[in-house]
Amino acid sequence: MASIAQDVDRSALPPAAKARSRFFANAAILMAVLVVSSFPVTYFGPLLSGSKQFLLLRHLHGAVFFGWIGLYAWQANLVAGGKVRLHRELGLAGVALGGAMVPLGMWLAVQAIEERMAQGVARPFEFAVYNFFDLTLFACFFAAAVYHASRNLEWHRREIYVAAICVVGPAISRWELVLPPPLPFPLFDALPNLVADLFLVALALHDRRALGRIHPVTLFAAAVLVPFNLVEPLLGRSEVWNATLAPHLYGFR
Repeated sequence: MASIAQDVDRSALPPAAKARSRFFANAAILMAVLVVSSFPVTYFGPLLSGSKQFLLLRHLHGAVFFGWIGLYAWQANLVAGGKVRLHRELGLAGVALGGAMVPLGMWLAVQAIEERMAQGVARPFEFAVYNFFDLTLFACFFAAAVYHASRNLEWHRREIYVAAICVVGPAISRWELVLPPPLPFPLFDALPNLVADLFLVALALHDRRALGRIHPVTLFAAAVLVPFNLVEPLLGRSEVWNATLAPHLYGFR
């Protein structure tokens, strides 16, 4: 997203390379569509109907997260269209939005924990496990992408792609709040992030076509994200998380 890529004479590329260059742009559009379309019941509907009043924090959180994924899609398509200079100029905006996402996400997680406590929920920290690990993974891959922006384009574009995956999964999970569970625990809880992980499969296939091998970033992301996404539901219900780790991590002790 916040890439500062080197200029490329796209007219000099062979037809196959031009076709491959649309992968990240098209994937970014699909990610943005999935994110925005995941909130009709939990945010957009109540907002338009006035049936629910949201804290200002939720509006700010939504604006920043929607803004980041939208900007990511725009920037990826600018690069695909050869408009690298404008892509660079928008880079700082991407860094600013990405940097704001982590504190806003954690802040909203604390608010949600307090709401669940007030409602007498037995495990108020359970779902906060997703906030913590998804935001942490996003921050790590986003920081790596910013670092590689002017150093290694192939690493950069994959790292920001993986950072976007960390946004897609939590967005898809909003449907679980309104739909009956089709799968038992823990599969149902892990399903949104596992669906988002399909973008890693697409990336691996792209790597094979474009590079003749799977890129190290793709391999590393798969080795990190998939195990984390499988373990998160189990950790969220564990006594270690609810009684020890989460209260300390979120400042309740």
